[in-house]
Amino acid sequence: MRRPRTRASLAELALLVALIAWALFPVALLVAHALHDHARLTGADGLIGVDGVLGADQLQYLAWARDAGNHGLISDLFSLAPSGHVYLQPLFLITGALWRLGLSLPLAYLLWKPIAAIALFLAALAWARRLFADQLGARAAMVALALFLYTPVAALVSWATLGSSAFRFQMYLIGDELLPANKLWGYVPSALGLALMALALLAVERSLVPTGTRTACAVALGSLAALLSSLLHPWQGATMLLVFAGLAAWQRLRGAWLLIPPALGAGLPLLYYLVLSHADPAWRLAAQNEAVARLTLAVLLAGLGPLVLVALAGLRRPGQEVAERVLLLWIPACLITYFALDAFAPHALQGLSFPIGALIVRGWQRSRAPALLGALAVALLTIPGLAYSARKFAEVARGHAVQYYLPRSDARALDWLAGPAPAGGVLAPVPFAIVIPSQTGRAVWVGHGYWSRDYAVRAKQANRLFGGRMRPGAARAFVLGTRAPLLFADCSHPANLNRLLGPIVQATHRFGCARVYVIKRT
Repeated sequence: MRRPRTRASLAELALLVALIAWALFPVALLVAHALHDHARLTGADGLIGVDGVLGADQLQYLAWARDAGNHGLISDLFSLAPSGHVYLQPLFLITGALWRLGLSLPLAYLLWKPIAAIALFLAALAWARRLFADQLGARAAMVALALFLYTPVAALVSWATLGSSAFRFQMYLIGDELLPANKLWGYVPSALGLALMALALLAVERSLVPTGTRTACAVALGSLAALLSSLLHPWQGATMLLVFAGLAAWQRLRGAWLLIPPALGAGLPLLYYLVLSHADPAWRLAAQNEAVARLTLAVLLAGLGPLVLVALAGLRRPGQEVAERVLLLWIPACLITYFALDAFAPHALQGLSFPIGALIVRGWQRSRAPALLGALAVALLTIPGLAYSARKFAEVARGHAVQYYLPRSDARALDWLAGPAPAGGVLAPVPFAIVIPSQTGRAVWVGHGYWSRDYAVRAKQANRLFGGRMRPGAARAFVLGTRAPLLFADCSHPANLNRLLGPIVQATHRFGCARVYVIKRT
C-alpha cells in the first residue's frame, strides 16, 4: 500500500469547515432568537430529549458540570432524596473548572464543540488515509460518509411524513444515531467518545503491525483513547471490547497480549458504570428507566438494510491486514452491543457510519462508475437527512421553549435562587424544572425522565399544583409531602399559589411574572 499523503486535500478541508459550521448552526439560530427576544440562553442546543422534553440531556450535562465544578464528583440533582457525589467524568470536570474560573457555564460547555468537531474529522481522515492511501477522491468520499451519513429511507420517511408518528420518530432516531455530525448538537460527550473510539481502533491496529519502538506508543495511545471513549460513552467501550475479542480470536491469540491494555482501558469504565448502577440509588433508577424498548424490526430493516446491502459490494478478503479485520468486525460489534445492552440500545449504532462509509466507497470503486455519479450518491446519502435536521431545528429555534430560552423574569428569579435564597431543593413545574439544577446548582423534586423517580406521576402532580388545579387542602398536603422548601412558578404558570397554600407560605418573592415561594419549615 502506498504511503498516504500527510496533507489534507481541499475537499477534505472543506468537509472540516462544513462540520464546524454544522456544529455551530444551532447556536447561531438560538443566539439570534435570544437577542431578538431579550432572553437568556440555557446552554442546551440539542434536539433529542427524554419523554419529549427537548434539550433534557444537555441541561443534565450542564447540571453535572456545575456540580463537578463545586464538588469534583457529581451527584444527582433531579431528586430531593439524599444523593452521594459518586460520578467522575473528565469532560464535565474540566467544564466545571472553567466555570469556576469565571466563564459562563454554557460558554464553558460550548468550547468543546470545535474540539469535538476537529476530533471527529481527524478520526475520519485517519481511517480514510489508512484504507485509501492517496486516492484523494475516495478519501474525501469516505470522510463525507463517516461524518454525514444519514440513511436515505429515514430521510424519505421524515420528509414525506410516511407511517405512524411512532414509526416516524423511530426512523428519525435511527437516522440521528447514525449521523456523527448531529452529536455535535448538544451531545459533545458522544461525539468525542466516537472520535476516540475510531482513533483507539486505529492505534490498536498499528500496534499489531510490527513497527519496532512505535508499538509501545501505539499501545499506550490506543489504551488511553479507549479509556476516555468508554468513560465518555460506554456503548463505544462495549463495541471496542467486542472488536478486540474478535481480533484476538481471528489472529489465534498471536499478539493478543498487545490487546490487553486497550481492552482494560475500554473495560474499566464499563465496570465503573456497572458498579454505579447497582450501588448508587440514583444510578440504579436511571439504569431501570433507560431500559427502553428497542427499535422495531421494520425500522432496523428500513434504516440499516439498504446501507448494509450497498456496503456488501465493498467486502473483500482481509488476508493478514489488521485494518481490514477491524473494519469487518466493527459492524457486527455495534449490532451485538445494540442487542446486548438494555440501556438505550440505539446509542450502540453510533459509529457504524465509519465502516459502512468505507465499504460503500470501496464498492463504488469496484463498479468503475463515473466519479460524478459517485459524488451524486454521496450527496444522496447525506444532504436530504442534513436538510431535514436543519429544518427541524430551525422550527424549534423559532419557538419559546424554556429548555432553550429564559425570559428576563425567570432569569432574575433563577439568579436569586442561585444566590441569597434559603437553602434547599425546589419544586417547580415541568418542563421548566429541568432548567433549575444547571442554573442554580439546586436539586429539584422532579425534572428529568430518567433521573426523577415516578417522573410521569410527579410531573402531572407538579403541573396540577402550579396550574392552580388543586384544592387548598390537597395542595398543602402535596407541597409538605415533597419536603421542598422552595417553590418556583415560572412566567408560564401565573396562578397565585398563596390562595392555595396560605398558612404554609413563609414569604413570596416576585420577579416580574415569576414567583418564588418560601415554605415554612415544619
